[in-house]
Amino acid sequence: MSAATYHIPDEPRPGRLGQLVVRPSGPLLAMMLCGGWLAWPWFALNAIALGSPTRRKELALCAAAVVGTAALAVIALALIDAGVIEGRTTAELAGLTIASFKLGMAYLVHTTQSRTFDVYEYYGGAIRRAAPVLAIGFWLRPLVMALIDDPLWRVIVSWGA
Repeated sequence: MSAATYHIPDEPRPGRLGQLVVRPSGPLLAMMLCGGWLAWPWFALNAIALGSPTRRKELALCAAAVVGTAALAVIALALIDAGVIEGRTTAELAGLTIASFKLGMAYLVHTTQSRTFDVYEYYGGAIRRAAPVLAIGFWLRPLVMALIDDPLWRVIVSWGA
């Protein structure tokens, strides 16, 4: 007879990067304050550092968010170039759609990651403060936005559109 083992489905298994774990609200705030250029890689790093059993799902959501944002931006820019979207109000609504998609995806990744993080925190896992990274990211945001002079770049790396 083999011994039964008890396993918590959301049990984190932190690895060598375990000292880099932050609350999932850190990358979510990064999306709001700094943009996708910081939020998506940070969510991915946090999933790996946390040793999340749902890290594949979290990484797939981050990738889907980047690809989805790019697709929405390409569609919106093509519609503007074709004259289908005219006027400032209509263009702002297209931008709001993209921003809503990005924030919704960030919230989805946050919610998925929070389940494992709560178990990690409950059992005494080390947690880093997100504020220093957020402050640096907020300061670097204009530099990142200015790296490439292309509307598609600005839509993808910003928090909005």
